Amino acid sequence: MSIDLNSLSKALNEPNRTVSGVDFSGKSLKLDTEKDAQPIIDAINACPDLQYLTLTGNTLGVAAAQAISRALARHPELKTASFSDMFTGRMKTEIPPALSALGDGMIEAGARLKVLDLSDNAFGPIGVEGLAKLLQSDVCSQLQELHLNNNGLGITGGKLLAKALSARPRHLRVFVAGRNRLENDGAKALANVFQSMGSLEEVSMPQNGIYHVGITALSEAFKSNPGLKCLNLNDNTVGPKGAAAIAAALPRLKNLKSINFGDCLLKSSGAKALAKCLRDSALLESCDLSHNEIGREACMEVVDALTSLPDSGDRLTRVVLAGNSLGGAENKKTMKNKLGASAELSDGEGSEDEYVSGSESDEEEEEEEAQTDEDSATEDAQHLHEALDMGKEISLDQSGIEEVDTDVGKFLSNPTVENLIQLGSNPADVIDSHLQSIRDQESLTLAYVEALCCVSGLSAESVTAAETSSRLCHTMVQRARQQWLLANTLLRALQLIKSENKEYKIRWRVAGCYSALATEIDAPYFPSPLRDTLKFFVASKMAALPAEVRAVIEKHPNLYT
Repeated sequence: MSIDLNSLSKALNEPNRTVSGVDFSGKSLKLDTEKDAQPIIDAINACPDLQYLTLTGNTLGVAAAQAISRALARHPELKTASFSDMFTGRMKTEIPPALSALGDGMIEAGARLKVLDLSDNAFGPIGVEGLAKLLQSDVCSQLQELHLNNNGLGITGGKLLAKALSARPRHLRVFVAGRNRLENDGAKALANVFQSMGSLEEVSMPQNGIYHVGITALSEAFKSNPGLKCLNLNDNTVGPKGAAAIAAALPRLKNLKSINFGDCLLKSSGAKALAKCLRDSALLESCDLSHNEIGREACMEVVDALTSLPDSGDRLTRVVLAGNSLGGAENKKTMKNKLGASAELSDGEGSEDEYVSGSESDEEEEEEEAQTDEDSATEDAQHLHEALDMGKEISLDQSGIEEVDTDVGKFLSNPTVENLIQLGSNPADVIDSHLQSIRDQESLTLAYVEALCCVSGLSAESVTAAETSSRLCHTMVQRARQQWLLANTLLRALQLIKSENKEYKIRWRVAGCYSALATEIDAPYFPSPLRDTLKFFVASKMAALPAEVRAVIEKHPNLYT
């Protein structure tokens, strides 16, 4: 999503001020070092009134971000930061430190942002960690627009974002967070924040896997935001129950101009519930209810509701009912005549019967929701099962394989020094051979991280464990092809981020893992982006870790400095 810089002056309530700033959008620059970033730094330094900085469409590394941050530290006048699509080709491990660095520069400057756009950066939950400090700071105390479209936040990221936004009062006008798989829990967390804002004018949250439970929470929050003008919940499973909740909020939303509930499985009963409350929407200009399995009768009720006020012909610009059952030619002609040029009509696939039958029962909706929740859950438990049971699948060209595999599985499920010794004189090689047959990269990375943690947790009490840990760490880095996945898995195993899987259990001694990590993190083979990410999270999360873990970390400053 692009920011209209020509209208920025109006947005800032300074109509007589000339907008100036630096725009490097779409140049496809690969900025790894300070030298790479020098043209941007020079432009920032040469701009006496830096109201906006646009870096969209370039790719930014940690060192370059730190250099740009130092330049930003001299510009308290900055109002708009357009940082969308800025980490293409970067490992997720690089993004949190880079975001944190840019934020630190604005914090040092004492800037007061009005617009922050970080859309189309697939940084996931760990990216929010790098963003949290900025969102909680005074830099965002006057923030009016927050654009976080297509960031892969997930449930955890949604909760972290809500926590950061709720740290102090915020008065956003625009909130955009589509394509983030927030689901019900993420939506409910954000709804609590929206409830306290009361200032929202535009909310866009399409394609987030939100069902009626999350929609209901959001609808309650919208009641506290009477100035809401644009609402986009496209491609969420709103359903009849969610539609009823939205309908209950509509009487409070007198300023609505645009609603988009396309592909929301409203069905006829949901559409009828909305129609009853749309009659009084005196400012509504655009309404999208396309592809919702709405029957002929319900479609006509919607049309009648939208055209009930005498000025509807002049006011309505777009009414989309395509993909629903509209009835015969005479019915469609009636709708077209009532809606005029605003009508976008076409029949849906299949017969009208399937849109008005008992298929929209509550039982089916709840069953489908449960299935989707199951499908979208993390697969940690499945991967763990694969790691522990690999002995049934692996085949080594040596005798005693069944005994070796059984011993490895026994150690991974119950990591003790005694069980480690049972693996023979080269435990690292045995474990490595045991895990190599896992083909899925995510399962493989999870298996190696958990095997490493099982071993390194014992490093403080066993020389064998310490030596095995060092060798296995080196092997893990070699085997993990996706560094962002390795970082995310390590962060979870070290209790630096929470797992979205409630069944995820730590079987290893975390304090020992940090002790072992301290000996490896500065080794030449250790990837620098992974090192930077781990140090960033250790430094920011240390205070929240258990006392015994903090004690170990404090003995090893190289873990966080």
